Amino acid sequence: MRLAFVDDVESDLCNAASFVTHYIEENHVELSNNLEVTKYLSPLKFVEEFAADRFDMIVLDIFMKEMNGVQVAQHIRSLDRDCIIIFLTSTDAFLLEGYLVFASGYFIKPIGEHEKDFRKTFDFILPRLLKTQQSIVFPVLKSNDIEVPYENILYLDINEKHRVRVVTRSQEIISTMSYEEFARRLLTDKRFLECHYRIIVNMDRIVDMLDEDFVVEGGLKVPMSHRKRKEAKWKYMQYLAHRDD
Repeated sequence: MRLAFVDDVESDLCNAASFVTHYIEENHVELSNNLEVTKYLSPLKFVEEFAADRFDMIVLDIFMKEMNGVQVAQHIRSLDRDCIIIFLTSTDAFLLEGYLVFASGYFIKPIGEHEKDFRKTFDFILPRLLKTQQSIVFPVLKSNDIEVPYENILYLDINEKHRVRVVTRSQEIISTMSYEEFARRLLTDKRFLECHYRIIVNMDRIVDMLDEDFVVEGGLKVPMSHRKRKEAKWKYMQYLAHRDD
């Protein structure tokens, strides 16, 4: 899991990163594998280096001199709609602004003295953090097996040579594993939907729903079959309504 902490007070930055890291390692082993922590004393440097999908969770101080945390969060949301944002603050003065950038909560400074509130916030975001850790390993044509996080998959279908084509946020991968095996693994996760014969879409990556297609990130269209169209649309709407349950 990839964490970023942004605070222009070094002692607060180090204390927050240390507390959160130790808490995860001691209480959530499933999240501690490959734990990566990046600390930024400068919000401007963070903004310069930030890219979509780089971090799973970002902890932002609200009161910083170069840019305040709300401004940084607005930049994050302009590039990444899914990353979890947590504000680090000693006041609730910016509570409304936090909702406007879809922040998931607040950690109150110093975290160690507000552990009950910290645990409440962390337990709230835990299901979303766990989703970022799920992945699938599958064989690739003329290459070694590859591991792809579920969250990076846009959709999969069958190419003209009857191989499974996995379309991710960054590439297309041709696998030698059967479609049936992909379906067996992916369709147990509620974010995946079979919307057409031998086509599975990641509902987290859908940005629009048309009459006959889903539109996923990057503007790619994923067709819905006539037979499955009504059910697929209903399941997608239900998923949106209960995604964070």
